[in-house]
Amino acid sequence: MTTPGRGRLPLLPPALTAVPAPPTFSPSTFAALVRCPLSQVHGLKGTELLAPDAAAIFGTILHETVTRLSWGFPTGVTEDAAALAEFDRVVAETEASVQREWPGAGLVPLRTAVGRTVWRRGRARLLKWAGEAEAAGTRAGGRGASSPADVRHPSALVATREIPYGREQSVRVPSLRLSGRPDLIERGTDVVHVTDLKSGAVTDEDGDIRSAHVDQLRLYALMLEEIEPGVRVRLWLHGAERVEVPWTDRDRAELRERLGHLVDLLPRGGSVRAEALAKPGRHCRACRIRHRCPGYRKEAPVWWRATSSLHPVAPFDIWGTPVAPDGPTPGTGRFALRDAAGRSVLVAGVPEALAGSLERGESIWFFGLQPAETLPLHGEYNHPRNFRLAESEKRGGTGTSAVFRGLPVSEEHV
Repeated sequence: MTTPGRGRLPLLPPALTAVPAPPTFSPSTFAALVRCPLSQVHGLKGTELLAPDAAAIFGTILHETVTRLSWGFPTGVTEDAAALAEFDRVVAETEASVQREWPGAGLVPLRTAVGRTVWRRGRARLLKWAGEAEAAGTRAGGRGASSPADVRHPSALVATREIPYGREQSVRVPSLRLSGRPDLIERGTDVVHVTDLKSGAVTDEDGDIRSAHVDQLRLYALMLEEIEPGVRVRLWLHGAERVEVPWTDRDRAELRERLGHLVDLLPRGGSVRAEALAKPGRHCRACRIRHRCPGYRKEAPVWWRATSSLHPVAPFDIWGTPVAPDGPTPGTGRFALRDAAGRSVLVAGVPEALAGSLERGESIWFFGLQPAETLPLHGEYNHPRNFRLAESEKRGGTGTSAVFRGLPVSEEHV
């Protein structure tokens, strides 16, 4: 990752060795926390992280648009017009923020970064949601034919002292080490309704509710029951459809057990070895700390030698020792290196000025590259040996494709 204004490549930061356990966990990231604890408790911030994934940013935009529209469509306009107008506002706000934090990352305009197909599908999901919200009579606050009939607005009730009713209210239960912000908590006649909004389908191709959504809502229920013992809670997912998430005694016991495993793994106030928390896998592709993750740096070179008939075998990253220590081959823009798996690799588009300060024996690191060869080839994916740098990186910005100048690669680092 180049550093604007410095005119040189920054040193590769060391792999994480130990991380402090967080005081609380968030229900919204519980699934990711279980999948790879280090990805959520690393403690890194700002420019210590790799640039965000464009698809993840787009998903956040869709969710924020749905959230805003759920609290009431403007009168006098069609659902499509209202949804697209709000969507455009959120996109503009988000792009301005991304441009400030990650200039030159190739994330703006977002429509180009995610690609025409993803952009079109996302907008189509949003319009489908808006149309179904109107058909179900949920223009104001999600209430109507598809909502629980006994829900009343919190202001019309004398709420219990502890449970915070309303939209996006902060809920913190230190005894469970949980802290979150449900999209909506409403009080019914004899039950509390918790609704979480999603910008797309809430069920998978088999018709089952997505497990990550289920965990998030059930953790909210666990928190409210801890605040008000004996309270009855019903859980709702509101996306392209509105569905109820089951919440039984068996579900409660199973979730408490899983939460207990995390509490044991991450003792309050303690420090945990980063390597013990890292669980490398396909999810590493969008992980913003993989350049600091000891597990990824150890496993990725193994993946580079693998093949698959289903999907790419590893993120498009590479690191190793330059074959030509003086930088890119003159007149070609191609940088040759021996990667950490012992392969010969070429990276095109590396400006000579960026590699001019590279010293013999030092390692060059590239993250988020673009393949410069056909994938898959003859039906098989392998990790490319030919890459190219993104255009934004060639211009010297801090890009999704990231270039690092670092210490010699050793077994400890990879």
